Amino acid sequence: PPHEKEGPYNFATPSTMKPTQIECARGGLNQIPPWTTVSGDVRLTPFYDPVDVMERVEGYVNDINANLGCLGTRGPCSKYTLEGDDVDVREGKLEITWNDDRESVRQMEGIACDLDSPGLAALVTATEEVKGSAKPYAITGSLPLVRSMQRVGFDVQITGFGLSKTYHADNEYVLLSDMRDAFRILMRVIEINDER
Repeated sequence: PPHEKEGPYNFATPSTMKPTQIECARGGLNQIPPWTTVSGDVRLTPFYDPVDVMERVEGYVNDINANLGCLGTRGPCSKYTLEGDDVDVREGKLEITWNDDRESVRQMEGIACDLDSPGLAALVTATEEVKGSAKPYAITGSLPLVRSMQRVGFDVQITGFGLSKTYHADNEYVLLSDMRDAFRILMRVIEINDER
């Protein structure tokens, strides 16, 4: 569910868990594959503990496996347990694996920047001066160790100056004019902080 703290940060997207790749054993079109792998991506707003989310998802998987007979089906031919002498796999099973261990996940936690910090104020002011306006917003994602830096007192701000529609896209690119503006904004941020 959306966290009540997401509103003030203007999150472009909420926390999500989405499938991004699906593969299965190859066979005939009239065969149910003995296994299917669904891989995906979990993105959390920084108000959720990622290790807690991992543990909860693992609990849901265990609960599903313990209660396969309670899952909804679509008629008498749709079921998760099979009988018969010619059946290789008799019961469905859900498994979850994570690409990272819990310590690695902790090092990649997202952050919520301090909305009242001098760093954010300087960044907004500098952006308004160079670009004419500034509309801060947040997205889910992470960078190594930034949450750890924030926890020990750094005023961490994360910003980007490229075209968001090309982030992570094939042939990702940036305009030189945006990088020129970025340089001017960052120089102004330094000036503003030096004046304090």
